[in-house]
Amino acid sequence: MNKKISALLLTGFLIFGSMTPAQAVTSGSSCTSLGAKAKIGKNDYVCAKNPFFNTTKLTWVWDGCIELNTDFVAGFKEATDAIRAAELDRMIKIEPVGAALRDLITWDALITYKKSDVVYYGSTYYAAVKAGANKAPTAANIGATKFWSVYNPSNSNSKIGQMPAPVKVLTSANAQVASLTSAAVKTSSESLKGKYTALSASLAAKISTFDSSKSAIQSVVDSIDPALEEFKNTFTLMLMIKSTVKDKCNPKY
Repeated sequence: MNKKISALLLTGFLIFGSMTPAQAVTSGSSCTSLGAKAKIGKNDYVCAKNPFFNTTKLTWVWDGCIELNTDFVAGFKEATDAIRAAELDRMIKIEPVGAALRDLITWDALITYKKSDVVYYGSTYYAAVKAGANKAPTAANIGATKFWSVYNPSNSNSKIGQMPAPVKVLTSANAQVASLTSAAVKTSSESLKGKYTALSASLAAKISTFDSSKSAIQSVVDSIDPALEEFKNTFTLMLMIKSTVKDKCNPKY
């Protein structure tokens, strides 16, 4: 996973992106011969489909826009391929050793989840959007204004979350054990007291089991996540560059 986006390519975006053609009244007007060239003021234009404006018909487009967009498309594909490959590599390596983690964070109706707590439900991972999320992360309860959102969704599929790091899981699980123990003491219902106590004991046992296997998960996290974070930063930069390229392709400028 040592593939990186070309620094020279990114630098080219930033330098070339600062150039803007002089205002021209015929810029963006219709043309008929694909690939034809024309000089408008001091700038060169080509008859083509603008990648951002009037995308379905031929217009006079600043040639710098075409060059910028060509480089952007190549760079964006490279960034997308890199982050998806890293995510797939992480999934292939971490999921087979994560059974104890998934078991520990499997959603349970008795637990009052805090905001950002991560659960495993229906083959993926979800984070609580708000405190007190006791409803299952089904389709009706997933959304930014609802109870759950996909945790760390992959770039290739926004509905697929990625396994959290052990430290995050352990912090939440220990807090849940303490909360369940407290709830068992406070409730006057013997039936509910028994359920809280049983679940607290079950979680404690699962934490112990997870402690003995977490090193394999952490090893994957340590080996892959730093590079994955770098790929994410590059991908974010490419999205920022896209807005710059779009601005330079605006026929009004």
